[in-house]
Amino acid sequence: MATTITSSDTINAGEHVFIKMPSDNVKCLVLKPNTTVSLGKFGTFKANDIIGRAWGHTYEIYDKDNKTRVYHLDEINEVEETENNNREIIDDGSSQKLSLEEIKALKSEGLKGELTGEEIVNKLKESHATFEKKTAYSQAKYLQKKGKKFHRIFTPIKPTTYSVNEYFYTKNPAKIRDIRMDTLSQLLSYSNVHAGCKLLVVDDTQGMIVSALAERMGGMGTILGLYDGDNPHYDVLKYMNFSQEILDSVKVLSWLRIHRPADETSSISPTNQPTTANQQQILQMTLTGKDLEGYHRRLKAYTIVEEARKILFQADFDGLIIASQYQPESILPKLLPYIRGSRPVVVYHPHKEALLETSTWMRKCPDLLAPQLTESWLRKSQVLPGRTHPEMSTWGSGGCLLTATRVLDQPVQAALTKRERAAMEKKNAEAKKLKREREESENNAASSSSSSSLSVEATPSTTTTTATASTTTTTTTTTTTVLETEVVVESAEAIKEENDGDERAVKRVKQE
Repeated sequence: MATTITSSDTINAGEHVFIKMPSDNVKCLVLKPNTTVSLGKFGTFKANDIIGRAWGHTYEIYDKDNKTRVYHLDEINEVEETENNNREIIDDGSSQKLSLEEIKALKSEGLKGELTGEEIVNKLKESHATFEKKTAYSQAKYLQKKGKKFHRIFTPIKPTTYSVNEYFYTKNPAKIRDIRMDTLSQLLSYSNVHAGCKLLVVDDTQGMIVSALAERMGGMGTILGLYDGDNPHYDVLKYMNFSQEILDSVKVLSWLRIHRPADETSSISPTNQPTTANQQQILQMTLTGKDLEGYHRRLKAYTIVEEARKILFQADFDGLIIASQYQPESILPKLLPYIRGSRPVVVYHPHKEALLETSTWMRKCPDLLAPQLTESWLRKSQVLPGRTHPEMSTWGSGGCLLTATRVLDQPVQAALTKRERAAMEKKNAEAKKLKREREESENNAASSSSSSSLSVEATPSTTTTTATASTTTTTTTTTTTVLETEVVVESAEAIKEENDGDERAVKRVKQE
């Protein structure tokens, strides 16, 4: 079966490329046709020599014309131990027979293309007095160290989430708020990012998190990013070489535009937009030149903002991701109503102390369940046959994650046991019975009052009858008042017991 090669599998002109040099330093550049790329002491090469080729190959710069060819790295073999040791070796520079001027001359010849990097390393090896006395491991380490200085090779690396994150974390970690690749991968896992999902993101990492989400979703789904200020600060997004389809899946909205003031809709609003061809023609005749261009520019910006606001107010987001410079507990109450139930909420921050306060707030919030604070730790290791060990230097903290699950506040009767449900139904029946008796007593009292009034009006001359009726009315009213008080007290006790039962059920559900 033939394999189809797409444009993303090859190096294209006008795209960002990471060039890895022998010293393990990485240089980011935009390849432009018919230009020359300089790698400093490792020489220069023509951009046309690698445009159209596949990613991942290592190239060697040779000849005086700085031509390039594919360079095949030496196979990594297991080092055979010998009886040599380093006890008699003194590393004071006297072992190298070549002088500093001779070494510089070799380097200049290498830059001119007269010598290859491998030839220079062999000359240094032959002129080293104690090279043969070194152990096999020391010899391999010496050759590797000199190769990083004099080999004129480079490797174009495709921009991915891993390569871009490693580049910025090594060069300027504050730009991406110190989020390391292992922390970013855990963030993607906790967020349950997949094709077709709808995510709400507050990203202050210069777009590092948004880029990782867009790469994982592949243009299928929607990402709404909320930003502070007038323009989104998603600088990392441009390094990813995304297609237009993936870029269209990323929507942005400023905090200032969520609730648009009325004066901003006066100049351009849906009611003022031309809806017919005649209206558009009249508008084009009325506005000309820069005025017409300005109108279309404002109309386009207005349409983009309105589309983003519509997506936000539709809610039903599948997850919330926050990596903001502000306190997360000041953002969560505003955005939680837009998240669907049983969906993840992930908060990133470079410092654990800031997330401790957010974790306390989450535990008190009835809309979040099981908050968990994690901090990852990463250390690189050298993996070679017989020489596998952790590296001596390592990174600092890669940031912390606070995760929780969005829940909806629903009645808990479904979580009650059969006995508790029966007891609750019994209490409800008693409360309804007391309420019915109270209404009947009020009706009887009202009837008695009406009867006494009629008796007084019919026989005004009979003092005894009137007095008896008044006494009866007073007694009935007193009895009704006492009964109402008892009903209110019993109803309050029934409601209190019902609430206590609900609280016990909620505690039992949380414990489970």
